Amino acid sequence: MVDAAYLRPVWMEVNLDHLAFNLRQVRRFVGSGVKVMAVIKGNAYGAGIEGIIDTLLAGGVDMLGTGILDEALLVRSLDVRTPILVFGYTPFACSELLVKNEIIQTVYSYEQAAALSAAAAGLGRIARIHLEIDTGMGRLGFLPYDAALREIKAIAALPHLQIDGIYTHCPYTNEREGPGREFTKRQFAEFTRFARRLAAAGVPVPLLHACNSLGILHYPEMHMNMVRAGIILYGSYPGFQQVLPQKPVMALKTRVGSVKYVPAGHNIGYGHTFTAPQDMLVAVLPVGYADGYSRALSNKAHVLIHGRRVPVIGTICMDQCMVDVTTLREKCRIGDEAVLIGRQGEEEITVEELSMLGCGYINYEYLVGISHRVPRIYTGRQGAVSGEPGK
Repeated sequence: MVDAAYLRPVWMEVNLDHLAFNLRQVRRFVGSGVKVMAVIKGNAYGAGIEGIIDTLLAGGVDMLGTGILDEALLVRSLDVRTPILVFGYTPFACSELLVKNEIIQTVYSYEQAAALSAAAAGLGRIARIHLEIDTGMGRLGFLPYDAALREIKAIAALPHLQIDGIYTHCPYTNEREGPGREFTKRQFAEFTRFARRLAAAGVPVPLLHACNSLGILHYPEMHMNMVRAGIILYGSYPGFQQVLPQKPVMALKTRVGSVKYVPAGHNIGYGHTFTAPQDMLVAVLPVGYADGYSRALSNKAHVLIHGRRVPVIGTICMDQCMVDVTTLREKCRIGDEAVLIGRQGEEEITVEELSMLGCGYINYEYLVGISHRVPRIYTGRQGAVSGEPGK
């Protein structure tokens, strides 16, 4: 039987050796006294939760962070018992699911905590929570003022409820100087001050965390007793390399589906956005915006074929795109590998390069936007595969 995942020659290659290396780098950087949470929201930044979870566990992560309850339940369905924190909003009606599956929920209101307490009481169990403090992100979280102190004291008094941690999120950790750094330092000072006030009010919290990936690198004084490693694990941020070398984990690949000569003046793609200025050799790749290869890259991006950059021409279609392979001449054939993100020979196309071309996209968006119809192929460690898609 042919594996359906390999019928269409488009795939994301996920290198588990590189993921393990990146995790080791983070652990070495923060030291043995700091716990590491592996953030796996957005389907592990596009890498695929189910495919990378064993590598993270083998690397000894202390906690997992998900954006939504569904992701946490997926992890539990894999028989993983590692603590999981849900960052985002979970409907109160799902409180029993959280408690049953021993999933830690971020709490930012008394009503939310009361729903968890009631669910835990009904099950005869303990609901574990983290509190988020809004020190300047302006998103979820208690504002660090007197009213929040009173509300959190009331939460701490609820039965069948345990406050395991408290955290904040800093939006300017990419800046190491100037106003952004000053803002981050004020956030951290406000957060630690509020944590001390909680302890003095009889609500000591064992786990405190403030650093996301960039915070880990740029603000070591803010590591506290846990850090949240997200995009840094997946090796997709050029600023990391200056402080802590990382290896890219994901590559997006396909195969040439057609090669033909077109005459000068011939239109390429929808909307006449490209017209052949001369006789050209055009290759069609079976990948498009339904796969997460954005239309915003039309007539802007390059792909790698035979280790050389060739330009995308015309408007990217839902399932296909066209590239100019005139410079490759007869060397380009149907079935040849084409790399949209990743390395081939001495050349590399990074997701950061695409994000700069993509009209406001950021690297995170490209990674999490790679469609579920693109199979993830795991290499290295326990992810080695035999065969290649589309061969």
